[in-house]
Amino acid sequence: MALYTYHHDAPTITAAGRRWVQTSLVGDASVLGGGTISTAANYDALDRHFIQQPDAGSGSFYEKLKTQLASAPADARKLMAELLWALFLFPSNITEDTKREGILEVWGWSGEQLDPAHPMLSDKLLDGIGSGGMGVNTNRWREMAYLIRLGQSIKAVPEADRAGIFADYDRFLDWIETIQESGDRQFRHMLRYFLFPERVERMSSNGDRYKVLAGFGVSPIRQTRRWTDRQLDDALLDLRRSLEERYGTKDLDFYLEPLRDQWKKPNEPDEAAGEESGIEDGATHVQENEPAYVRRTGPARNLILYGPPGTGKTWKLQQLFAKYTDQPADVDRTTWELGLVARFGWRAVIAAALADLGKAVKVTTLEQHALIRAKAAQRKRSNVRASLWGYMQSHTPLDVTTVNVADRRPPFVFIKGEESDWTVVADWQEADPEAAELLDAWQTGPGVAGRAVSRYRVVTFHPSYSYEDFVIGLRPIAADSNGDAGFRMVDGVFKQICAEARANPGKPYALFIDEINRANIAKVFGELITLIEPDKRAHYDAESNLVGGMEVQLPGTGDEDGEAERFGVPDNLDIYGTMNTADRSIALLDIALRRRFEFEEMPPSYKVLERRVEGVELARLLQAINERLEFLADRDRLIGHAYFTRVGSLDDLRNVFRLQVIPLLQEYFFDDWSRIGLVLAARGGSSFFLRAETMDAADVFGSLADVGVQERVRYALTPASDWTVEAFRSLYESPEAMG
Repeated sequence: MALYTYHHDAPTITAAGRRWVQTSLVGDASVLGGGTISTAANYDALDRHFIQQPDAGSGSFYEKLKTQLASAPADARKLMAELLWALFLFPSNITEDTKREGILEVWGWSGEQLDPAHPMLSDKLLDGIGSGGMGVNTNRWREMAYLIRLGQSIKAVPEADRAGIFADYDRFLDWIETIQESGDRQFRHMLRYFLFPERVERMSSNGDRYKVLAGFGVSPIRQTRRWTDRQLDDALLDLRRSLEERYGTKDLDFYLEPLRDQWKKPNEPDEAAGEESGIEDGATHVQENEPAYVRRTGPARNLILYGPPGTGKTWKLQQLFAKYTDQPADVDRTTWELGLVARFGWRAVIAAALADLGKAVKVTTLEQHALIRAKAAQRKRSNVRASLWGYMQSHTPLDVTTVNVADRRPPFVFIKGEESDWTVVADWQEADPEAAELLDAWQTGPGVAGRAVSRYRVVTFHPSYSYEDFVIGLRPIAADSNGDAGFRMVDGVFKQICAEARANPGKPYALFIDEINRANIAKVFGELITLIEPDKRAHYDAESNLVGGMEVQLPGTGDEDGEAERFGVPDNLDIYGTMNTADRSIALLDIALRRRFEFEEMPPSYKVLERRVEGVELARLLQAINERLEFLADRDRLIGHAYFTRVGSLDDLRNVFRLQVIPLLQEYFFDDWSRIGLVLAARGGSSFFLRAETMDAADVFGSLADVGVQERVRYALTPASDWTVEAFRSLYESPEAMG
């Protein structure tokens, strides 16, 4: 069955999907409690007001939807909210808050309010099962049109016959092929998975189905593209059964190890955007409205995940990225603007703003441009005018006589007129490609380009990482026209993400710090170690004014009068870290961080490895090794399950032991091979992996040598080709059990 996802509750969510089918498609009621709303009349009303009145103008999906449904019956608006709920049930690449806000907003147009705490709106249900790809976001209106057509189609079937369609796989496929505008709509695949997870993989489009079948050598993509859904499902089901037999477990998923690497490129997103994931040219859905209700908020989260190497700490952080990411159809204008300008420096922003204005303007006019205001908010600049003058004068061509600054450097983009007005040079796009890219994205608008907006930063600490890297410090700048280099104060990653969070207090932001214990925490955080405490976080209003919490004055940021910049850590910024306990003891961090962070242990997960590889039970093997390590060393120096997740054969297991496990044991025991030998010893005797050899002083030094010790034992690895299934089993099974 394709219900094993490890990090998503697929059984609960698919059960909710089937409940919706029975309640709202077979019957006429509502899983959200809106009465008898799933009727043929209400589906027809949505057809008239939504499908037959397309809105290709500007505005977000919800803005246009509200206009389209303005004269629709109240129950039809409720039905639209429930269809959104059904569409949002599968995708995990849309956050729970975003889903809930959209459903509540649309339901509210009926004149009634839906309780945000409704069981069907819980985080557990709205967590999703797998990526819905970009199509669910950029082409949401097409998915909603498909849902309406689907509802009209099933309501045309006699009620007594509806349940049979959804209970029989073959009848369902025959019926769903009759629905208009089917194409490659993603909900068609989501619904099939909800109904028949025992034979349908959790894939929201056929794109990944093609890749899986090609990656495992079943059939090339050029052939599978012509296959029907039934053929694809049957081929994947046969493949799954063979893999379950090979690995000795049903807990397999094509998006997780050990299967993922067989067909998927490293870091490739699930259900990649493109033709097969339902994205079509010309998608115009952009920003969303502000939430229709007050979002429940809590204190900022300071969390460190700690544990031995290979226990999935960094992987778990990556699963949190979606919480701080706005998909194109879900991004509000403020967040999109801040995310856009964060990718570009001041010079590119100024050039793009001037080019967008299309004429020479005074600095007072330029500083009111939305791009400039967004950059000022993102970088927390109060004296914007000085920054504008400085950058424009520094990047003015040398032959422009209206500027008296000698320190000019390329790219030469700006022109100052005799009346102190500014514009860009004629070939500014060639001179400054960054500015050209920014202006193109700005004029295209949010959502259209299909780019998600990230509200987080990721950094990895290391021994030489410093306060100057993290908060603020001097950096060299490019040489001027005379070849002289200089220095200026540059914000570090922490100060940058704090500025972005401060400028957008209605959205959560995050900083992810990998290997947080590898740097000197006291030096890296400096005086800010106090400000990260949840009860001392700064609370800012929409105008970035401090209304609560603490700020400090940052050293080295004083102006001409010596007044240093005031700085606080916003209360909408979460901080996450990972810590490898085998790298350094957690006790060394207690004083600095224990009061300010929560600590969550990430031990090895043996459940992930509950499968048999050519007779070797991976979970028992790792557990036996770790029990010996804990006995001989401590629980901080165990081995994580990630070392074994990609093991699919005996040769894979040999390579993991030879290239990763044994070298790690050498590090743990400082090359004390006698203790390594104890870890790798058979339960009934000596080790199959190490060979002990006696060295005689007379043989090494000669008969006259007097070195004090006459004999010494040395250890050597046996050939990896000799490591049999019995050798690995001997680590966790007694000779009697092995027969």
